[in-house]
Amino acid sequence: MRKILTFAAAFALFASTQAFAIAGFGAHYVMNTGSLKGSNGVAQDLGAFGSIKVEQESASTLKGLGFKLWIDILPFIDIEGTFNVAATRYKSFLLIPTPTGEEKISLEYAPEAPYNMVFSKASPIFGVANGDLSITYPFELPVIPIRPYIGAGFSYFASIPIVNASFTKKMLDSSPELVEALTGAQDPAAASQAASEIGSILAETLKDESYTTGMGGHIIAGVRAQVLVLAIYANGKYYFGGNTNSQFTQGFVLEIGGGLAL
Repeated sequence: MRKILTFAAAFALFASTQAFAIAGFGAHYVMNTGSLKGSNGVAQDLGAFGSIKVEQESASTLKGLGFKLWIDILPFIDIEGTFNVAATRYKSFLLIPTPTGEEKISLEYAPEAPYNMVFSKASPIFGVANGDLSITYPFELPVIPIRPYIGAGFSYFASIPIVNASFTKKMLDSSPELVEALTGAQDPAAASQAASEIGSILAETLKDESYTTGMGGHIIAGVRAQVLVLAIYANGKYYFGGNTNSQFTQGFVLEIGGGLAL
């Protein structure tokens, strides 16, 4: 009986202090310290009537959610698969000339999946969804139930287009009837209605526009701890490549979360 109790105690101690498992699954908070630059410009020159302009403000720090699956059982290396969605709001305004002066329209729309998990209908968002496959090298620490690691991997990105002057010009060039309705309006009320219609169509165009996609890579450093089947982890990542909009400057990405490991 004493041997059985000794073995059980030793096993419980091992299980409660191990920093690795066969595999695990978790969810985490994502913060990207990158920043989105602002941009002002003319989207359409209407001659003597004036011009349609866009004011797009800057924004910083994308926040969101992520999920991770990891495998620890392989010799020498670990493997992590991660899916993250992070986004931020920014202000974008259309400045449209009318017979009574310039009308300023604030754009709003409801994003599609996966960004609708984080945001409802409001001002435009810029967001990046990415899937990562990472290979990491763990460092075993004696007694201390923590498993630090470093590594690198492959990333696939999808990002939302930005409502700037070039995006608006593209929409207006494909819908000349909107400009004709504005410049051909016979009274201020009709011009104001045409201006509002341009804003509504632009918001719908953004909603329906395909995401910009690309491939890149990342480096990763992190730490994971496990108590019985519960695990907590923190990762720091830096991404490169990915074909995201040139107005966005990628920053340091932090993942903090927990999950189950067996």
